[in-house]
Amino acid sequence: MTRITAHITIEAPAETVWAVLAHQFDRIGAWATAIPSSSPLPRASLVEGAPVAGRVCHTGMRLVTEVTERIVTYDEQRRTLTYQAENPPRFLKAARNRWQVEALSDQRTRVTMEATVEPRGVIGWLLYLTLRVQLARAVPQFVEDLKHHLEQGRPSPRKQRQLDAAKRRSGRWR
Repeated sequence: MTRITAHITIEAPAETVWAVLAHQFDRIGAWATAIPSSSPLPRASLVEGAPVAGRVCHTGMRLVTEVTERIVTYDEQRRTLTYQAENPPRFLKAARNRWQVEALSDQRTRVTMEATVEPRGVIGWLLYLTLRVQLARAVPQFVEDLKHHLEQGRPSPRKQRQLDAAKRRSGRWR
Protein backbone atom coordinates (compact mmCIF):
# COMPACT_ATOMS: atom_id res chain seq x y z
CA MET A 1 0.00 0.00 0.00
CA THR A 2 1.20 3.50 -0.75
CA ARG A 3 0.10 6.89 0.52
CA ILE A 4 0.09 10.28 -1.20
CA THR A 5 -0.48 13.38 0.94
CA ALA A 6 -0.99 16.98 -0.19
CA HIS A 7 -1.68 20.13 1.81
CA ILE A 8 -2.80 23.51 0.58
CA THR A 9 -3.63 26.79 2.27
CA ILE A 10 -6.47 28.72 0.66
CA GLU A 11 -7.39 32.33 1.31
CA ALA A 12 -11.10 31.66 1.80
CA PRO A 13 -13.38 30.77 4.73
CA ALA A 14 -13.44 27.09 5.70
CA GLU A 15 -17.22 27.00 5.14
CA THR A 16 -16.72 28.06 1.52
CA VAL A 17 -13.96 25.52 0.92
CA TRP A 18 -16.04 22.76 2.54
CA ALA A 19 -19.05 23.71 0.42
CA VAL A 20 -17.06 23.15 -2.79
CA LEU A 21 -15.32 19.95 -1.70
CA ALA A 22 -18.21 18.29 0.15
CA HIS A 23 -21.53 19.86 -0.77
CA GLN A 24 -20.56 20.04 -4.45
CA PHE A 25 -18.59 16.77 -4.39
CA ASP A 26 -20.19 15.56 -7.61
CA ARG A 27 -19.31 18.79 -9.47
CA ILE A 28 -15.51 18.48 -9.36
CA GLY A 29 -15.46 18.54 -13.17
CA ALA A 30 -16.49 22.21 -13.05
CA TRP A 31 -13.11 23.33 -11.65
CA ALA A 32 -10.51 20.49 -11.68
CA THR A 33 -8.53 20.14 -14.90
CA ALA A 34 -7.70 16.49 -14.14
CA ILE A 35 -11.46 15.77 -14.27
CA PRO A 36 -12.84 17.04 -17.58
CA SER A 37 -16.37 16.16 -16.43
CA SER A 38 -18.22 14.62 -13.51
CA SER A 39 -21.74 13.67 -12.49
CA PRO A 40 -23.56 12.36 -9.40
CA LEU A 41 -23.39 8.63 -8.72
CA PRO A 42 -26.79 7.37 -9.87
CA ARG A 43 -29.05 5.14 -7.76
CA ALA A 44 -26.81 4.91 -4.72
CA SER A 45 -27.55 5.16 -1.02
CA LEU A 46 -26.18 8.09 0.96
CA VAL A 47 -23.81 7.94 3.90
CA GLU A 48 -25.49 9.74 6.80
CA GLY A 49 -25.16 13.50 6.39
CA ALA A 50 -23.53 13.39 2.95
CA PRO A 51 -25.11 15.60 0.28
CA VAL A 52 -24.49 13.00 -2.47
CA ALA A 53 -23.57 9.32 -2.50
CA GLY A 54 -20.62 9.80 -4.82
CA ARG A 55 -19.65 10.75 -8.34
CA VAL A 56 -18.56 9.46 -11.70
CA CYS A 57 -15.43 11.21 -12.95
CA HIS A 58 -14.19 11.23 -16.52
CA THR A 59 -10.44 11.73 -16.18
CA GLY A 60 -7.71 12.89 -18.48
CA MET A 61 -5.54 9.87 -17.57
CA ARG A 62 -4.90 7.06 -20.07
CA LEU A 63 -4.72 4.27 -17.49
CA VAL A 64 -7.95 5.23 -15.74
CA THR A 65 -10.34 7.07 -18.06
CA GLU A 66 -13.38 6.83 -15.77
CA VAL A 67 -13.61 6.50 -12.01
CA THR A 68 -16.68 5.91 -9.88
CA GLU A 69 -16.16 7.22 -6.35
CA ARG A 70 -18.44 6.57 -3.38
CA ILE A 71 -18.39 8.57 -0.13
CA VAL A 72 -17.76 6.09 2.70
CA THR A 73 -17.41 8.44 5.70
CA TYR A 74 -18.71 11.96 6.12
CA ASP A 75 -18.49 14.36 9.08
CA GLU A 76 -20.03 17.79 8.53
CA GLN A 77 -18.92 19.13 11.94
CA ARG A 78 -15.27 18.10 11.57
CA ARG A 79 -15.30 18.83 7.83
CA THR A 80 -13.87 15.48 6.81
CA LEU A 81 -14.94 13.02 4.18
CA THR A 82 -13.48 9.81 2.80
CA TYR A 83 -14.33 8.32 -0.55
CA GLN A 84 -13.15 5.24 -2.39
CA ALA A 85 -13.09 3.97 -5.94
CA GLU A 86 -15.89 1.56 -6.73
CA ASN A 87 -14.71 -1.25 -8.99
CA PRO A 88 -11.17 0.12 -9.29
CA PRO A 89 -9.10 -0.80 -12.34
CA ARG A 90 -7.99 -4.44 -12.32
CA PHE A 91 -4.43 -3.51 -11.37
CA LEU A 92 -5.61 -1.92 -8.09
CA LYS A 93 -7.04 -3.68 -5.05
CA ALA A 94 -8.23 -0.41 -3.56
CA ALA A 95 -8.01 3.38 -3.91
CA ARG A 96 -9.23 5.70 -1.17
CA ASN A 97 -8.94 9.42 -0.46
CA ARG A 98 -9.61 11.45 2.68
CA TRP A 99 -10.13 15.22 2.71
CA GLN A 100 -9.99 17.41 5.78
CA VAL A 101 -10.82 21.12 5.81
CA GLU A 102 -9.47 23.13 8.76
CA ALA A 103 -10.07 26.83 9.50
CA LEU A 104 -6.79 28.62 10.22
CA SER A 105 -8.56 31.99 10.55
CA ASP A 106 -11.77 33.61 9.30
CA GLN A 107 -10.35 33.91 5.77
CA ARG A 108 -7.67 31.20 5.68
CA THR A 109 -8.17 27.45 5.37
CA ARG A 110 -5.93 24.41 5.23
CA VAL A 111 -6.99 21.43 3.13
CA THR A 112 -5.32 18.07 3.64
CA MET A 113 -5.75 15.33 1.06
CA GLU A 114 -4.51 11.85 1.85
CA ALA A 115 -4.81 9.16 -0.82
CA THR A 116 -4.16 5.49 -0.18
CA VAL A 117 -3.61 3.17 -3.13
CA GLU A 118 -3.13 -0.59 -3.00
CA PRO A 119 -1.80 -2.19 -6.22
CA ARG A 120 -2.69 -5.79 -7.13
CA GLY A 121 0.24 -8.12 -7.93
CA VAL A 122 3.44 -7.43 -9.86
CA ILE A 123 1.65 -6.12 -12.93
CA GLY A 124 -0.39 -3.89 -10.62
CA TRP A 125 2.76 -2.39 -9.16
CA LEU A 126 4.19 -1.73 -12.62
CA LEU A 127 1.00 -0.06 -13.81
CA TYR A 128 0.69 1.79 -10.51
CA LEU A 129 4.19 3.26 -11.02
CA THR A 130 3.01 4.62 -14.38
CA LEU A 131 -0.15 5.96 -12.73
CA ARG A 132 1.95 7.52 -9.96
CA VAL A 133 3.90 9.52 -12.57
CA GLN A 134 0.60 10.81 -13.96
CA LEU A 135 -0.61 11.61 -10.43
CA ALA A 136 2.62 13.49 -9.69
CA ARG A 137 1.52 15.96 -12.37
CA ALA A 138 -2.21 15.87 -11.63
CA VAL A 139 -2.12 16.43 -7.84
CA PRO A 140 -0.27 19.80 -7.96
CA GLN A 141 -2.60 20.94 -10.76
CA PHE A 142 -5.58 19.80 -8.70
CA VAL A 143 -4.60 21.87 -5.67
CA GLU A 144 -3.77 24.88 -7.88
CA ASP A 145 -7.16 24.55 -9.59
CA LEU A 146 -8.93 24.32 -6.22
CA LYS A 147 -7.06 27.35 -4.84
CA HIS A 148 -7.77 29.46 -7.94
CA HIS A 149 -11.45 28.47 -8.03
CA LEU A 150 -11.97 29.38 -4.38
CA GLU A 151 -9.86 32.52 -4.27
CA GLN A 152 -10.87 33.95 -7.67
CA GLY A 153 -14.43 32.62 -7.93
CA ARG A 154 -13.90 31.09 -11.35
CA PRO A 155 -12.07 28.14 -12.92
CA SER A 156 -8.31 28.39 -13.38
CA PRO A 157 -7.13 29.56 -16.83
CA ARG A 158 -6.03 25.97 -17.57
CA LYS A 159 -9.49 24.60 -16.68
CA GLN A 160 -11.24 27.39 -18.58
CA ARG A 161 -9.27 26.48 -21.73
CA GLN A 162 -10.40 22.87 -21.25
CA LEU A 163 -14.04 23.92 -20.81
CA ASP A 164 -13.87 26.17 -23.90
CA ALA A 165 -12.34 23.37 -26.00
CA ALA A 166 -15.08 20.97 -24.89
CA LYS A 167 -17.74 23.51 -25.91
CA ARG A 168 -16.12 23.94 -29.33
CA ARG A 169 -15.99 20.16 -29.85
CA SER A 170 -19.63 19.75 -28.90
CA GLY A 171 -20.73 22.50 -31.29
CA ARG A 172 -22.21 24.64 -28.51
CA TRP A 173 -19.64 27.42 -28.88
CA ARG A 174 -21.23 30.79 -29.50
